[in-house]
Order: sequence, then C-alpha cells, then structure tokens
Amino acid sequence: MYKLLFSLLITLSLFSTVSGQDKEAKKKKNKKTLSADPDAKLQSPHDIAFDEKSGLFFISSSGNHGIIKRGRRGGAVFVTKDLVHPRGVTILNSILYVADSNRVKGFNIKDNKEVFNVEVKGSKALHAITCNGGLLYVSDKEVSKVYSVNVKSEEVETITSDVPSPTGVYFDKKSKDLLILSSLETAGGVYSYSPKNKTTELKLQVVDFPYLEDITFNGSLSYYITAWGADHKENVIIKINSSLSREPRIIQSSSDGPSGMIYIKRTNELAIASEYANNLNIIKLGY
Repeated sequence: MYKLLFSLLITLSLFSTVSGQDKEAKKKKNKKTLSADPDAKLQSPHDIAFDEKSGLFFISSSGNHGIIKRGRRGGAVFVTKDLVHPRGVTILNSILYVADSNRVKGFNIKDNKEVFNVEVKGSKALHAITCNGGLLYVSDKEVSKVYSVNVKSEEVETITSDVPSPTGVYFDKKSKDLLILSSLETAGGVYSYSPKNKTTELKLQVVDFPYLEDITFNGSLSYYITAWGADHKENVIIKINSSLSREPRIIQSSSDGPSGMIYIKRTNELAIASEYANNLNIIKLGY
C-alpha cells in the first residue's frame, strides 16, 4: 500500500514539473523579442509611437533617414531607412504613419512593408502627426498649415492656416477638437480646431516657455508639453490641466532636446524622444 502511494506521489510530482515547464515555455514563446541590428542607432530622434499589443516603440530617426523599432530594454531594428526626413509618427490599425518631408507614408508594423504613400501638396516640412478614426492630422510649421489626410480615399485637405508655426498635434476624444501647438519665441500657445464647426481659436497662451514642440494627454487630468526654450538649451517638459485654464508648471528640466512624446497608460509613463541626446527617455509620473 505504501509503495503504491509513494509511486502515485512521484508520478504527480513529475507531471506538475513538466506542466510548469510547458507553461513557462509558452510564456517565453509569446514574448515579443527583437534581434539587435548594430546599425539601428537613434540619430536626432524626433517622435515616438507605442504599440500597446507588442510593447514596442517606433521612433523616427531623422539623422539616418529611418524608423527604428525597439523594446524597452533594447534590441533595436530598422522598420525602414529609406525616408527623406521623418518626423511625426502615429499608429492606426496596425499601420505606422510617418510625416516624411512632404509626404505621409504608412508601414505595416507586423512585416514593415510600405502600404501607404500620399503627397501633401503645398507642404514643405511635415512636422507632427496624430489620428482620429480614418483621418490623420499633420502639421507643417514652415508653411503654417495643418492638413487632414483620409487613409481610405487618400484625400488631403488644408483644415487651418490660422495657427502660426504649428508643431505638436493631439486629437482630444472628449471635446472632439484637435489641439495644435504654436511654436514661437513669444506669444506661442495651445490652439484648438473644431472639425465640426471648422473654426480655430487660441485656448491658452504660453508666455514663459518658448518654442513648444509636442503635446500628449494622460487620459484624465493633464496635458504634457515639451518646450525647447528661447536658446534651444533650456528644455523643459510642462504640465497643464485638462481644461487649459491654469498656468503650466515644469515637471522636468533638461538639456537633451525633448521632442516627440507619448503617454503610456498601462505604466503611467511618458516616453520622450530626446533629439540632442539621441535616446529614448522614459519618465514615471506620479498620481
């Protein structure tokens, strides 16, 4: 009897060990990993997009004309390195859209194939890009225009030319307005464009922080904005309340050229492309 019980215990123990190993192997298999490309190094990174499913970052790297895909702990590869001057990036329905000189290009984030390529006539240096539904919104500070691009029909439209030197753009799903930064040495600020009424208005003038660069939202209480400073050396990240009714306050000062930025909800972090330092900077936010 004791021999039988002992034999059963040994069998159960072995089954448990094998089962645990199988589960661990499945976990490892399901993890997204990247093989490192030694040439995939950030050079003057401008903007950043984040894929929630894979946990991967997609960063425009203007200095080597590419888009670099990387994990949080490294393992970087090129999505493409055949662009002209990539700046803004955003992800919509598994397509990475890139503001590249005077064109908007799209790449499937699963196989890196180019699937979209539209010229934005009249533009010179497309800057930032964001999306809502089937529309992309792209700014061009050199011609002081913001465009919409329909991803299905490929129709391009100038939606406003009333924002001087527009840079960062963010679509506010609650108000259904497009927020647009005006990047000036003095009298810059945050504008809003209503797609419904086709009107543009200044929501908040930002006097103390020249050359606003990009904007993101934490989904509830605050907007975060990168600013370069009058001499492009006193760089800051500022925080403004969701109603854009209070003066902004600094949450971080730096000299590494914070440019494009995105909020990561699941970790409550800001991911920032640092143009001077050629790196990805991640800031944990407080509540």
